[in-house]
Amino acid sequence: MTAAREPLRRLKGDTADLHQQAELHVRILDADATLTDYRHYLAAMLGYHAPLEDLLQAHAGLGAAGFDAPRRRRAPMLATDLLALGDDPRGVPQCTSLPPVTSLARALGVAYVLEGSTLGGRYILAKLPPPLERLRGHATAFLVGYGPETGSHWRAFAAIVARELTTRAAEDEAVAGARETFVRLIDWLAPRTRAAGGSLREAS
Repeated sequence: MTAAREPLRRLKGDTADLHQQAELHVRILDADATLTDYRHYLAAMLGYHAPLEDLLQAHAGLGAAGFDAPRRRRAPMLATDLLALGDDPRGVPQCTSLPPVTSLARALGVAYVLEGSTLGGRYILAKLPPPLERLRGHATAFLVGYGPETGSHWRAFAAIVARELTTRAAEDEAVAGARETFVRLIDWLAPRTRAAGGSLREAS
């Protein structure tokens, strides 16, 4: 691991516990996952991604650092998936408890969580259980993400992180931003999960 990539390595290590907690609330890889589960997953992700992406797009420092927030938006992909399933994305509740982006470092920490999910999306897409396999290519735009450009987008983001987080204090802020993003995502998903089993099944 080169010194240039150390901030990204720290972001991953220092958020691993919360990443795992968040995954407990998104169980669409369960063998018995249903189309209803998947619909709730899409709606929950749209409700969190859309306002958070608005927040990042409005952050002038991110744009100046080379983070092209408009091109990296994935909320439209979620809306497209919901429409493909016959659901109206306009009625999806939006999260109002968002992590603050009071500095470029914190904003990069928030962006790390969203950008990291593009890598997770590819894994989920490849592992969809039999009941959901038929959705591939029909309502999986969010999971496909940047498609063949996923790797290059991630490397470009990693380069921004390495370039901007050059002090321990900046790394600390980025980690704080990333952790709070996960915490608020968990808080957003928790009331939408089934009381027993921790999936989005039967969420309201």
